[in-house]
Amino acid sequence: MLSRLEIMNYLEQINEQLKQKQMRGEICLFGGAVMCLVFQSRDSTKDVDAIFAPTTELYTIIKNIADEHRLPSDWLNNAVKGFVSHRHDVRLFQKMSNLDIFAASPEYMLAMKSMAARTYESKDVDDMRYLLRYLNIKTVEQALAILEKFYPQSRVLPKTAYLLEELLSR
Repeated sequence: MLSRLEIMNYLEQINEQLKQKQMRGEICLFGGAVMCLVFQSRDSTKDVDAIFAPTTELYTIIKNIADEHRLPSDWLNNAVKGFVSHRHDVRLFQKMSNLDIFAASPEYMLAMKSMAARTYESKDVDDMRYLLRYLNIKTVEQALAILEKFYPQSRVLPKTAYLLEELLSR
C-alpha cells in the first residue's frame, strides 16, 4: 500500500528526474490516488492509476523509482485508460517545476468508480459512498445523470444501478 506521503514523495522524484532531463511532463490521477491526495478520504492505495505524457520517458522514470524503492513495477500505471471517458473532466491538482499533476473531478471519479462497480476486494464501494455524500447525491437518478455526462447510457451495466440503489437506500 502507498500512503499519501509516499505518493507525493514519488511524484516529486518524477518531477526531479524530468528536471534533470530538461523535460516537462503531465500526470493525470484517477482512482485511489485521487481519494488519498485530493479528497484525503483514505490513507493509502495499492497503486497509482494515471495517464501520463511523455509516455516513454515517464515509463523509464517510473521504473527507476520502482527499482530504487523496491516497489512493484506497476506502482504507477495506465491500466485505467480503458475507463477514461472521451468527455474527460480533470482539474489541476499541483504544478511542479517540470510536472503538472491533474486529478479527475469528483463527478468524474464517481462515474468511473460506478462504472467499475467492483464490490469485492476493492475500496470502490467506500469511495462511491464518500463521493455520493461529497456531491450531495440523494437519488439513483441524480447519480445516473452524472454517469451519463461521461459515458453513454448503453455502457451503464445493471450492476451499477443496483449498487447505486443499495448505497443510496441507507
